[in-house]
Amino acid sequence: MPAKLSALVRIGVCGTSLAFVFLVLVSNAGSQQTADEARKPVVLVPPFENQSKYHVNVGYEVATGNDPNQPKRHFTVDRYTEAPRSLFEDMLGNIEGVTIVERQRVDALLAESEFGRLSGLVDTEKALKLGKMLGANVIIMGTIVDIRDEKRDFKGYGIQTKNTEVICQIRVRMLDIEKGTVRFTKIVKGSKTYTESSFGGTSSSDRNFAAIEVTLQQLESDSQFRKALLGGKAGATAENSDGLVEVEFAPKPENSDIEIDGKYVGGSPLKRRMPAAKEVKVRISKGGYESWTGVIVPEAGLRITRELGRSH
Repeated sequence: MPAKLSALVRIGVCGTSLAFVFLVLVSNAGSQQTADEARKPVVLVPPFENQSKYHVNVGYEVATGNDPNQPKRHFTVDRYTEAPRSLFEDMLGNIEGVTIVERQRVDALLAESEFGRLSGLVDTEKALKLGKMLGANVIIMGTIVDIRDEKRDFKGYGIQTKNTEVICQIRVRMLDIEKGTVRFTKIVKGSKTYTESSFGGTSSSDRNFAAIEVTLQQLESDSQFRKALLGGKAGATAENSDGLVEVEFAPKPENSDIEIDGKYVGGSPLKRRMPAAKEVKVRISKGGYESWTGVIVPEAGLRITRELGRSH
């Protein structure tokens, strides 16, 4: 074979190899980009669940379509299920790389589907199903576990001061929709203090809501929460080596009966070690009072302070 022809053959073979390598690199780059995009969180935030004794009903409108001129459906919802959801969505929207499922799409599906009216979506299977229908890969569910007041009076130097501390506990659960697993779960605590004296004081039109806002703000700087949201591995926090956490049952009135998953476990106040991040059904009852039944997810520091109303 002539030298010139041999050189052309070698160049041709080399060129073919280079072209093949180039195509492989482009293909891999495309796959990598797709994988990176798939890892970006698309978050669904349903209305919060409110287990506290405070409930305020407000009007709420839901669009029936994309056309703003179409009629809207009117609902009555608990302010403490809807307003915390708005705060939480705003906070998540400030985290780079996070996409929030459009509120209008969520509410329209909640209103029209089997998921029922706009209230706290507490059923995990239904929540995961809703997330898949809306194209989300992460769902973050919030539960207001407790809101309570602690009052302290101070007298001195001719001044009487009254301090009211509003304390809030919120449970946050982050679910991986594709895997159906819990990425993150934690009880967040916060408080807001108001002072009154003969010289005046601080006030708020809704002290409970202010305490809720302060509590949710703690998640902004929570490294475990961000790590779980953005794709890192972060499971239940504050979990003991044996996988058990201590939950305190301190409902009002005292000496209430506590049942867990249908079994009586004792009278309140009661502390019990339970498997972390596993849903259990709790029933609190006492003669002369209306019983309460709810689902909890045990976390370190969880304190159940449900106040039972008197039966009529």
